[in-house]
Amino acid sequence: MLRHTHAVRVWADQPTEGARKFGATPISPYNRQLPEGGTLILLGTHFEPGRWLDYAKPRRLIVLCVLSHPDQLFAALAALDRPTLPKVELAFISSRLRDTMGLPGRIALEPMDLERFAPRHVISSRFFTIGRHSRDAPEKHHPQDPSLYRMLGWKGIRTRLLGGSCLSHEFAGMPEIEALPAGSLAPEAFLNELDVFFYRTGPAWAEPSGRVVMEALACGLPVVAHESGGYTDWIEQGKNGFVFSTQEQAHDLVCRLARDPGLVKALGAAARVSAESLASGQKMDEYLTWLTAA
Repeated sequence: MLRHTHAVRVWADQPTEGARKFGATPISPYNRQLPEGGTLILLGTHFEPGRWLDYAKPRRLIVLCVLSHPDQLFAALAALDRPTLPKVELAFISSRLRDTMGLPGRIALEPMDLERFAPRHVISSRFFTIGRHSRDAPEKHHPQDPSLYRMLGWKGIRTRLLGGSCLSHEFAGMPEIEALPAGSLAPEAFLNELDVFFYRTGPAWAEPSGRVVMEALACGLPVVAHESGGYTDWIEQGKNGFVFSTQEQAHDLVCRLARDPGLVKALGAAARVSAESLASGQKMDEYLTWLTAA
């Protein structure tokens, strides 16, 4: 988003697959290949604070906190407290994460491709369908999720899990539940085959934000999500979705939506409006203005 109005360059201190994907320039201080001046934004707190930082001489230094690791954050702040660097400015990807860390900072809004993620619902089944997508890892799913999906299946409600092949052994003999490998479908196409987006992670994974929830809202899907994630910043109870705390509440909310297509339609329309407001409205403009301030 900033490339249209500002000179932006992505750097990487390690030759990772992610760095190659985004065309990052490797940092090589011995070849004088490093960021210099301007605003330096460090994504995450898991970096190794190399000597190159002493030569970068940025006017501003921003750390974007994306994970719930307090020890890691405080270690990073200590490493960046040096005379060659300006005072660190913090940004957090959700207010919940900021509260967890107990430090002041801006809320970093999630940029979203609103053309890619847009309502184009193609309902290929007469069955009411909920679903979710994520990394294909057990910790991204709650231990009670399989039993919830089975109970819903017995009531004729289908479940589709993109990034759910790690749970496929739980659903033998249940055609109502489809567990697909992550990456087997484009997420925007997958979302537009759902009626409702459901999201809950395991207790070992505290979801600091949940970009997939924003993608679902942008596709005009009501969201039913557990109260533990930072994505609750975006869910207005009863307006664009529902936040729940217990298994029983999750079950009852999904069943309520399955019985009320009018409510699903109203929540979905509000979901799209909320995504547009968050991803391209005044709050996003204010955040980008803060990022680019001299």
